Amino acid sequence: MSSPPIISIIGRPNVGKSCLFNRIIGKRRAVVDDKPGVTRDRNYYTTEWNGETVMLVDTGGLLPADRRALPRAVSEQVRIALSESAAVLFLVDATTGPTDIDLQIARQIRRKASERVLCIVNKAESRRILDETGMFQSLGLGKAYPVSALHGSGVADVLDEAIAIIRAKRAGEATSSVQFDPLVRLAIVGRPNTGKSSLVNMLLRKKRMIVDDEPGTTRDAVDSLMTYHGGRIVLIDTAGLRKKSHVKHDMEYYANLRALESIERCDVCALLVDVTGNIGLQDLRIVHRIIESRKGVLLAWNKWDLLSKDHKTFDQLVAQSRRQYKELRFIPMIAVSALTGQRTTTVVEMALQIKERLVLRVGVTEFEDHFFSWVRTHPHPAVPENPVRFLGAKQIAAPFPLFHFFTSNPKGVVPSYHRYLMNKIYETYNFQGCPVVIEYRPAKRPKRRHYNFTTNAGTAATAG
Repeated sequence: MSSPPIISIIGRPNVGKSCLFNRIIGKRRAVVDDKPGVTRDRNYYTTEWNGETVMLVDTGGLLPADRRALPRAVSEQVRIALSESAAVLFLVDATTGPTDIDLQIARQIRRKASERVLCIVNKAESRRILDETGMFQSLGLGKAYPVSALHGSGVADVLDEAIAIIRAKRAGEATSSVQFDPLVRLAIVGRPNTGKSSLVNMLLRKKRMIVDDEPGTTRDAVDSLMTYHGGRIVLIDTAGLRKKSHVKHDMEYYANLRALESIERCDVCALLVDVTGNIGLQDLRIVHRIIESRKGVLLAWNKWDLLSKDHKTFDQLVAQSRRQYKELRFIPMIAVSALTGQRTTTVVEMALQIKERLVLRVGVTEFEDHFFSWVRTHPHPAVPENPVRFLGAKQIAAPFPLFHFFTSNPKGVVPSYHRYLMNKIYETYNFQGCPVVIEYRPAKRPKRRHYNFTTNAGTAATAG
Protein backbone atom coordinates (compact mmCIF):
# COMPACT_ATOMS: atom_id res chain seq x y z
CA MET A 1 0.00 0.00 0.00
CA SER A 2 1.69 3.23 -1.15
CA SER A 3 1.49 6.56 0.64
CA PRO A 4 0.35 9.71 -1.21
CA PRO A 5 2.97 11.74 -3.13
CA ILE A 6 4.38 14.70 -1.21
CA ILE A 7 4.29 18.38 -2.22
CA SER A 8 6.61 20.53 -0.07
CA ILE A 9 6.41 24.29 0.39
CA ILE A 10 9.85 25.81 1.07
CA GLY A 11 11.45 29.26 1.15
CA ARG A 12 13.08 31.81 3.40
CA PRO A 13 11.23 33.01 6.52
CA ASN A 14 8.05 35.09 6.31
CA VAL A 15 7.31 34.73 2.60
CA GLY A 16 3.86 33.20 3.32
CA LYS A 17 4.49 29.44 3.30
CA SER A 18 2.07 28.67 6.13
CA CYS A 19 -0.51 31.03 4.64
CA LEU A 20 -0.31 29.13 1.31
CA PHE A 21 -0.47 25.81 3.18
CA ASN A 22 -3.67 26.90 4.95
CA ARG A 23 -5.13 28.25 1.69
CA ILE A 24 -4.60 24.94 -0.12
CA ILE A 25 -6.03 22.70 2.60
CA GLY A 26 -8.91 25.10 3.30
CA LYS A 27 -8.40 25.42 7.06
CA ARG A 28 -6.12 27.27 9.46
CA ARG A 29 -3.94 24.28 10.35
CA ALA A 30 -0.41 25.79 10.25
CA VAL A 31 0.42 28.62 12.64
CA VAL A 32 0.64 31.97 10.81
CA ASP A 33 2.27 35.01 12.39
CA ASP A 34 4.01 38.19 11.23
CA LYS A 35 7.07 37.19 13.24
CA PRO A 36 9.57 35.23 11.10
CA GLY A 37 10.43 31.68 12.09
CA VAL A 38 7.06 30.58 13.51
CA THR A 39 6.99 27.31 11.55
CA ARG A 40 9.92 25.11 12.58
CA ASP A 41 8.89 21.52 11.91
CA ARG A 42 7.48 19.99 8.77
CA ASN A 43 3.69 20.12 9.03
CA TYR A 44 1.95 17.37 6.98
CA TYR A 45 -1.66 17.31 5.77
CA THR A 46 -3.36 14.97 3.32
CA THR A 47 -5.56 16.76 0.78
CA GLU A 48 -6.96 16.19 -2.70
CA TRP A 49 -6.67 18.18 -5.91
CA ASN A 50 -7.85 17.33 -9.41
CA GLY A 51 -8.55 13.71 -8.44
CA GLU A 52 -5.10 13.25 -6.87
CA THR A 53 -4.55 12.60 -3.16
CA VAL A 54 -1.34 14.29 -2.02
CA MET A 55 0.48 15.00 1.23
CA LEU A 56 1.13 18.74 1.54
CA VAL A 57 4.12 19.78 3.68
CA ASP A 58 4.72 23.16 5.30
CA THR A 59 8.37 23.71 6.31
CA GLY A 60 10.38 26.09 8.45
CA GLY A 61 12.03 29.12 6.86
CA LEU A 62 15.35 28.17 5.25
CA LEU A 63 18.31 30.26 6.45
CA PRO A 64 21.37 28.88 4.63
CA ALA A 65 23.79 31.57 5.89
CA ASP A 66 22.71 31.46 9.56
CA ARG A 67 24.79 28.99 11.55
CA ARG A 68 22.99 29.26 14.86
CA ALA A 69 21.75 25.90 16.14
CA LEU A 70 17.99 26.25 15.61
CA PRO A 71 18.05 27.78 12.09
CA ARG A 72 20.56 25.09 11.12
CA ALA A 73 18.11 22.45 12.36
CA VAL A 74 15.30 24.08 10.38
CA SER A 75 17.46 23.96 7.25
CA GLU A 76 17.98 20.25 7.82
CA GLN A 77 14.22 19.77 8.02
CA VAL A 78 13.81 21.48 4.63
CA ARG A 79 16.51 19.30 3.08
CA ILE A 80 14.70 16.21 4.36
CA ALA A 81 11.42 17.52 2.90
CA LEU A 82 13.14 17.98 -0.47
CA SER A 83 14.37 14.40 -0.48
CA GLU A 84 10.83 13.15 0.29
CA SER A 85 8.95 15.31 -2.22
CA ALA A 86 7.46 14.49 -5.60
CA ALA A 87 6.99 18.24 -6.23
CA VAL A 88 8.37 21.36 -4.54
CA LEU A 89 6.82 24.83 -4.29
CA PHE A 90 9.63 27.36 -3.75
CA LEU A 91 8.02 30.52 -2.38
CA VAL A 92 9.49 34.00 -2.83
CA ASP A 93 8.13 37.45 -1.91
CA ALA A 94 6.95 39.64 -4.79
CA THR A 95 7.21 42.80 -2.67
CA THR A 96 10.97 42.43 -2.08
CA GLY A 97 12.21 40.96 -5.35
CA PRO A 98 14.86 38.20 -5.40
CA THR A 99 17.08 38.44 -2.31
CA ASP A 100 20.54 36.99 -1.65
CA ILE A 101 18.92 34.32 0.52
CA ASP A 102 16.52 33.41 -2.32
CA LEU A 103 19.51 33.02 -4.65
CA GLN A 104 21.34 30.78 -2.14
CA ILE A 105 18.26 28.62 -1.66
CA ALA A 106 17.69 28.39 -5.43
CA ARG A 107 21.31 27.28 -5.89
CA GLN A 108 20.78 24.43 -3.41
CA ILE A 109 17.48 23.47 -5.01
CA ARG A 110 18.91 23.35 -8.54
CA ARG A 111 21.47 20.76 -7.39
CA LYS A 112 18.89 18.52 -5.75
CA ALA A 113 15.45 18.84 -7.32
CA SER A 114 15.27 21.42 -10.14
CA GLU A 115 13.00 19.24 -12.32
CA ARG A 116 10.46 19.02 -9.49
CA VAL A 117 10.45 22.71 -8.45
CA LEU A 118 7.95 25.48 -9.20
CA CYS A 119 8.97 29.06 -8.40
CA ILE A 120 5.95 30.68 -6.70
CA VAL A 121 5.90 34.48 -6.37
CA ASN A 122 3.64 35.21 -3.40
CA LYS A 123 1.98 38.50 -2.36
CA ALA A 124 1.38 39.39 -6.03
CA GLU A 125 -1.88 41.24 -5.43
CA SER A 126 -1.37 44.42 -7.47
CA ARG A 127 -1.07 44.81 -11.24
CA ARG A 128 2.31 46.55 -10.89
CA ILE A 129 3.75 43.63 -8.93
CA LEU A 130 2.31 41.15 -11.41
CA ASP A 131 4.19 42.88 -14.22
CA GLU A 132 7.46 42.56 -12.29
CA THR A 133 7.35 38.83 -11.51
CA GLY A 134 9.53 38.08 -14.52
CA MET A 135 12.57 39.26 -12.54
CA PHE A 136 12.40 36.03 -10.52
CA GLN A 137 13.47 34.01 -13.56
CA SER A 138 16.98 35.06 -12.56
CA LEU A 139 16.74 32.32 -9.91
CA GLY A 140 17.23 29.78 -12.72
CA LEU A 141 14.10 27.77 -11.94
CA GLY A 142 12.13 28.52 -15.10
CA LYS A 143 8.73 30.20 -15.18
CA ALA A 144 7.67 32.19 -12.10
CA TYR A 145 4.02 31.72 -11.02
CA PRO A 146 2.41 34.78 -9.37
CA VAL A 147 -0.05 34.00 -6.57
CA SER A 148 -1.73 35.57 -3.57
CA ALA A 149 -1.91 33.06 -0.74
CA LEU A 150 -3.92 35.60 1.24
CA HIS A 151 -6.66 35.97 -1.39
CA GLY A 152 -6.24 32.65 -3.22
CA SER A 153 -5.57 34.01 -6.71
CA GLY A 154 -3.27 31.86 -8.85
CA VAL A 155 -3.17 29.00 -6.32
CA ALA A 156 -5.30 26.65 -8.46
CA ASP A 157 -2.93 27.07 -11.44
CA VAL A 158 0.06 26.24 -9.24
CA LEU A 159 -1.64 23.09 -7.93
CA ASP A 160 -2.46 22.02 -11.49
CA GLU A 161 1.24 22.34 -12.39
CA ALA A 162 2.34 20.43 -9.29
CA ILE A 163 -0.04 17.57 -10.07
CA ALA A 164 1.26 17.53 -13.66
CA ILE A 165 4.82 17.12 -12.31
CA ILE A 166 3.72 14.22 -10.10
CA ARG A 167 1.92 12.47 -12.94
CA ALA A 168 4.80 13.01 -15.36
CA LYS A 169 7.14 11.45 -12.83
CA ARG A 170 5.04 8.30 -12.83
CA ALA A 171 5.76 8.07 -16.57
CA GLY A 172 2.29 7.07 -17.63
CA GLU A 173 1.51 4.84 -14.64
CA ALA A 174 -2.08 4.75 -13.48
CA THR A 175 -2.99 7.51 -11.06
CA SER A 176 -2.92 6.30 -7.47
CA SER A 177 -4.83 7.95 -4.69
CA VAL A 178 -4.71 5.15 -2.17
CA GLN A 179 -5.88 5.96 1.33
CA PHE A 180 -4.86 3.79 4.24
CA ASP A 181 -6.42 3.08 7.59
CA PRO A 182 -3.63 3.17 10.20
CA LEU A 183 -3.46 0.63 13.00
CA VAL A 184 -3.65 3.53 15.45
CA ARG A 185 -3.38 7.31 15.46
CA LEU A 186 -1.18 8.06 18.47
CA ALA A 187 -0.85 11.64 19.77
CA ILE A 188 2.13 12.42 21.99
CA VAL A 189 0.93 15.10 24.42
CA GLY A 190 2.14 16.77 27.59
CA ARG A 191 3.57 19.94 29.06
CA PRO A 192 6.42 21.75 27.26
CA ASN A 193 9.89 20.19 27.28
CA THR A 194 8.89 16.73 28.48
CA GLY A 195 10.57 15.05 25.48
CA LYS A 196 7.66 14.56 23.07
CA SER A 197 9.67 15.28 19.91
CA SER A 198 12.57 13.15 21.17
CA LEU A 199 10.18 10.22 21.64
CA VAL A 200 8.81 10.61 18.09
CA ASN A 201 12.35 10.81 16.66
CA MET A 202 13.39 7.69 18.56
CA LEU A 203 10.34 5.76 17.30
CA LEU A 204 11.01 6.88 13.71
CA ARG A 205 14.76 6.26 14.06
CA LYS A 206 15.51 9.61 12.41
CA LYS A 207 15.47 13.32 13.20
CA ARG A 208 11.93 13.92 12.05
CA MET A 209 11.28 16.53 14.78
CA ILE A 210 13.46 19.40 15.91
CA VAL A 211 14.77 18.84 19.43
CA ASP A 212 16.12 21.80 21.39
CA ASP A 213 16.68 22.65 25.05
CA GLU A 214 14.39 25.66 24.67
CA PRO A 215 10.83 24.83 25.79
CA GLY A 216 8.22 25.27 23.08
CA THR A 217 10.39 24.24 20.12
CA THR A 218 7.43 22.38 18.57
CA ARG A 219 4.63 24.79 17.72
CA ASP A 220 2.47 22.87 15.25
CA ALA A 221 0.96 19.41 15.60
CA VAL A 222 2.96 17.32 13.14
CA ASP A 223 1.97 13.92 11.72
CA SER A 224 4.51 11.20 10.88
CA LEU A 225 4.01 7.76 9.39
CA MET A 226 5.63 4.81 11.12
CA THR A 227 5.72 1.19 9.93
CA TYR A 228 5.24 -1.28 12.78
CA HIS A 229 5.02 -5.05 12.22
CA GLY A 230 3.89 -4.48 8.64
CA GLY A 231 1.18 -1.93 9.51
CA ARG A 232 1.01 1.86 9.41
CA ILE A 233 0.90 4.01 12.53
CA VAL A 234 0.33 7.77 12.56
CA LEU A 235 2.39 9.56 15.23
CA ILE A 236 1.23 13.07 16.11
CA ASP A 237 3.82 15.24 17.86
CA THR A 238 2.12 18.20 19.53
CA ALA A 239 3.16 21.51 21.02
CA GLY A 240 3.46 21.46 24.80
CA LEU A 241 0.09 22.34 26.31
CA ARG A 242 0.28 25.39 28.56
CA LYS A 243 -2.22 26.83 31.02
CA LYS A 244 -4.43 29.53 29.48
CA SER A 245 -2.95 32.11 31.85
CA HIS A 246 0.51 31.33 30.44
CA VAL A 247 -0.52 31.72 26.79
CA LYS A 248 0.40 35.35 26.14
CA HIS A 249 0.78 35.50 22.34
CA ASP A 250 -1.39 34.59 19.35
CA MET A 251 1.34 32.19 18.25
CA GLU A 252 1.15 30.25 21.52
CA TYR A 253 -2.64 30.34 21.42
CA TYR A 254 -2.75 28.68 18.00
CA ALA A 255 -0.08 26.16 19.03
CA ASN A 256 -2.24 25.20 22.03
CA LEU A 257 -5.25 24.98 19.72
CA ARG A 258 -3.41 22.63 17.33
CA ALA A 259 -2.46 20.38 20.24
CA LEU A 260 -6.08 20.22 21.41
CA GLU A 261 -7.25 19.47 17.86
CA SER A 262 -4.70 16.65 17.70
CA ILE A 263 -6.38 15.03 20.70
CA GLU A 264 -9.69 15.18 18.82
CA ARG A 265 -8.35 13.39 15.71
CA CYS A 266 -6.27 10.67 17.37
CA ASP A 267 -7.32 7.27 18.73
CA VAL A 268 -4.99 7.14 21.73
CA CYS A 269 -2.95 9.79 23.57
CA ALA A 270 0.37 9.11 25.27
CA LEU A 271 0.76 11.68 28.05
CA LEU A 272 4.47 12.31 28.62
CA VAL A 273 5.49 13.34 32.12
CA ASP A 274 9.05 14.25 33.16
CA VAL A 275 9.86 11.74 35.89
CA THR A 276 12.43 14.12 37.41
CA GLY A 277 9.56 16.47 38.28
CA ASN A 278 6.03 15.90 39.54
CA ILE A 279 2.61 15.45 38.03
CA GLY A 280 1.19 18.95 37.77
CA LEU A 281 -2.27 20.42 37.58
CA GLN A 282 -1.80 20.92 33.84
CA ASP A 283 -1.13 17.17 33.38
CA LEU A 284 -4.44 16.41 35.10
CA ARG A 285 -6.20 18.97 32.90
CA ILE A 286 -4.79 17.20 29.84
CA VAL A 287 -6.09 13.86 31.17
CA HIS A 288 -9.55 15.40 31.65
CA ARG A 289 -9.48 16.78 28.10
CA ILE A 290 -8.53 13.38 26.69
CA ILE A 291 -11.30 11.62 28.61
CA GLU A 292 -13.86 14.28 27.61
CA SER A 293 -12.84 13.73 23.98
CA ARG A 294 -13.51 9.99 24.46
CA LYS A 295 -9.96 8.96 23.51
CA GLY A 296 -7.72 6.26 24.92
CA VAL A 297 -4.84 7.34 27.17
CA LEU A 298 -1.61 6.01 28.66
CA LEU A 299 0.96 7.76 30.84
CA ALA A 300 4.66 7.52 29.99
CA TRP A 301 7.22 8.59 32.60
CA ASN A 302 10.02 9.97 30.42
CA LYS A 303 13.71 10.56 31.28
CA TRP A 304 13.79 7.34 33.28
CA ASP A 305 17.53 7.12 32.62
CA LEU A 306 18.11 10.19 34.82
CA LEU A 307 16.47 8.70 37.90
CA SER A 308 18.27 6.84 40.70
CA LYS A 309 16.19 3.71 41.13
CA ASP A 310 15.92 0.06 42.12
CA HIS A 311 13.56 -2.76 41.16
CA LYS A 312 10.76 -1.32 43.35
CA THR A 313 10.93 2.30 42.16
CA PHE A 314 8.44 2.04 39.27
CA ASP A 315 5.82 0.09 41.23
CA GLN A 316 6.07 2.59 44.09
CA LEU A 317 5.76 5.52 41.67
CA VAL A 318 2.64 4.03 40.05
CA ALA A 319 1.02 3.21 43.39
CA GLN A 320 1.73 6.66 44.80
CA SER A 321 0.43 8.44 41.68
CA ARG A 322 -2.80 6.47 41.62
CA ARG A 323 -3.31 6.94 45.35
CA GLN A 324 -2.75 10.69 45.07
CA TYR A 325 -4.69 11.32 41.85
CA LYS A 326 -7.91 9.37 41.34
CA GLU A 327 -7.91 10.43 37.65
CA LEU A 328 -4.94 8.12 37.05
CA ARG A 329 -6.35 5.03 38.77
CA PHE A 330 -7.23 3.15 35.57
CA ILE A 331 -4.63 4.62 33.22
CA PRO A 332 -1.79 2.27 32.17
CA MET A 333 1.70 3.59 32.95
CA ILE A 334 5.16 2.89 31.59
CA ALA A 335 8.68 4.21 32.26
CA VAL A 336 10.63 5.21 29.13
CA SER A 337 13.71 7.07 28.02
CA ALA A 338 13.30 8.90 24.71
CA LEU A 339 17.03 9.61 24.79
CA THR A 340 18.22 5.99 25.04
CA GLY A 341 15.18 4.32 23.46
CA GLN A 342 14.38 2.31 26.59
CA ARG A 343 10.87 0.82 26.23
CA THR A 344 9.83 3.39 23.62
CA THR A 345 8.32 0.77 21.29
CA THR A 346 6.27 -0.49 24.24
CA VAL A 347 4.41 2.83 24.09
CA VAL A 348 3.18 1.86 20.61
CA GLU A 349 2.29 -1.68 21.77
CA MET A 350 0.29 -0.30 24.70
CA ALA A 351 -1.50 2.15 22.38
CA LEU A 352 -2.49 -0.72 20.06
CA GLN A 353 -3.84 -2.68 23.04
CA ILE A 354 -5.85 0.31 24.25
CA LYS A 355 -7.35 0.80 20.78
CA GLU A 356 -8.50 -2.84 20.83
CA ARG A 357 -10.08 -2.31 24.26
CA LEU A 358 -11.92 0.79 23.02
CA VAL A 359 -14.14 -1.42 20.86
CA LEU A 360 -14.42 -4.32 23.33
CA ARG A 361 -18.01 -5.54 23.65
CA VAL A 362 -19.24 -7.42 26.73
CA GLY A 363 -21.98 -10.04 26.71
CA VAL A 364 -25.48 -8.68 27.36
CA THR A 365 -26.60 -11.33 29.84
CA GLU A 366 -23.22 -11.51 31.55
CA PHE A 367 -23.13 -7.73 32.04
CA GLU A 368 -26.67 -7.54 33.45
CA ASP A 369 -25.83 -10.34 35.90
CA HIS A 370 -22.80 -8.40 37.12
CA PHE A 371 -24.78 -5.15 37.21
CA PHE A 372 -27.60 -6.51 39.41
CA SER A 373 -25.01 -8.13 41.67
CA TRP A 374 -23.35 -4.71 42.15
CA VAL A 375 -26.59 -2.89 43.00
CA ARG A 376 -27.77 -5.65 45.36
CA THR A 377 -24.45 -5.74 47.21
CA HIS A 378 -24.33 -1.95 47.53
CA PRO A 379 -27.74 -0.31 46.92
CA HIS A 380 -28.09 3.34 45.98
CA PRO A 381 -28.50 5.72 48.95
CA ALA A 382 -32.11 6.50 49.84
CA VAL A 383 -33.64 9.45 47.99
CA PRO A 384 -36.78 10.84 49.70
CA GLU A 385 -40.02 10.75 47.68
CA ASN A 386 -38.33 9.55 44.46
CA PRO A 387 -36.08 6.52 45.11
CA VAL A 388 -33.47 5.38 42.60
CA ARG A 389 -34.32 1.84 41.44
CA PHE A 390 -32.24 0.19 38.73
CA LEU A 391 -34.19 -1.96 36.27
CA GLY A 392 -31.60 -2.89 33.65
CA ALA A 393 -28.32 -2.09 31.88
CA LYS A 394 -26.64 -2.69 28.55
CA GLN A 395 -23.64 -1.62 26.47
CA ILE A 396 -24.34 0.64 23.49
CA ALA A 397 -22.47 0.46 20.18
CA ALA A 398 -19.93 3.33 20.16
CA PRO A 399 -16.22 3.95 19.41
CA PHE A 400 -15.62 3.82 23.19
CA PRO A 401 -17.16 1.83 26.10
CA LEU A 402 -20.64 3.35 26.49
CA PHE A 403 -23.26 1.94 28.88
CA HIS A 404 -26.91 2.81 29.46
CA PHE A 405 -28.26 2.17 32.95
CA PHE A 406 -32.06 2.24 33.19
CA THR A 407 -33.45 3.66 36.42
CA SER A 408 -36.62 5.08 37.88
CA ASN A 409 -34.88 8.38 38.69
CA PRO A 410 -31.96 9.18 36.32
CA LYS A 411 -31.34 12.65 37.77
CA GLY A 412 -31.24 11.32 41.33
CA VAL A 413 -28.07 9.19 40.94
CA VAL A 414 -25.52 10.69 43.34
CA PRO A 415 -21.87 11.23 42.23
CA SER A 416 -20.46 8.78 44.80
CA TYR A 417 -22.66 5.99 43.46
CA HIS A 418 -21.71 6.88 39.90
CA ARG A 419 -18.04 6.47 40.87
CA TYR A 420 -18.89 3.13 42.53
CA LEU A 421 -20.47 1.78 39.33
CA MET A 422 -17.62 3.13 37.20
CA ASN A 423 -15.04 1.44 39.42
CA LYS A 424 -16.93 -1.85 39.22
CA ILE A 425 -16.85 -1.77 35.41
CA TYR A 426 -13.10 -1.09 35.35
CA GLU A 427 -12.44 -3.79 37.97
CA THR A 428 -14.56 -6.40 36.17
CA TYR A 429 -13.61 -5.73 32.55
CA ASN A 430 -10.35 -4.89 30.81
CA PHE A 431 -11.01 -1.25 29.96
CA GLN A 432 -7.67 0.10 31.23
CA GLY A 433 -6.83 3.33 29.41
CA CYS A 434 -10.33 3.67 27.92
CA PRO A 435 -12.93 6.40 28.66
CA VAL A 436 -15.84 4.43 30.16
CA VAL A 437 -19.06 6.45 29.90
CA ILE A 438 -22.27 5.73 31.84
CA GLU A 439 -25.54 7.39 30.83
CA TYR A 440 -28.62 7.04 33.04
CA ARG A 441 -31.87 6.63 31.18
CA PRO A 442 -35.48 6.45 32.39
CA ALA A 443 -36.75 2.91 32.70
CA LYS A 444 -39.05 1.85 29.89
CA ARG A 445 -42.49 0.94 31.13
CA PRO A 446 -44.00 -2.27 29.72
CA LYS A 447 -46.60 -1.75 27.03
CA ARG A 448 -50.20 -2.14 28.24
CA ARG A 449 -52.40 -4.57 26.38
CA HIS A 450 -55.63 -3.10 25.06
CA TYR A 451 -58.79 -5.19 24.85
CA ASN A 452 -61.95 -4.62 22.84
CA PHE A 453 -64.40 -5.14 25.71
CA THR A 454 -67.45 -4.71 23.44
CA THR A 455 -66.33 -7.55 21.19
CA ASN A 456 -65.38 -9.71 24.15
CA ALA A 457 -68.72 -9.11 25.83
CA GLY A 458 -70.63 -9.86 22.63
CA THR A 459 -68.70 -13.07 22.11
CA ALA A 460 -69.37 -14.12 25.67
CA ALA A 461 -73.14 -13.47 25.31
CA THR A 462 -73.33 -15.49 22.09
CA ALA A 463 -71.49 -18.35 23.69
CA GLY A 464 -74.01 -18.33 26.52
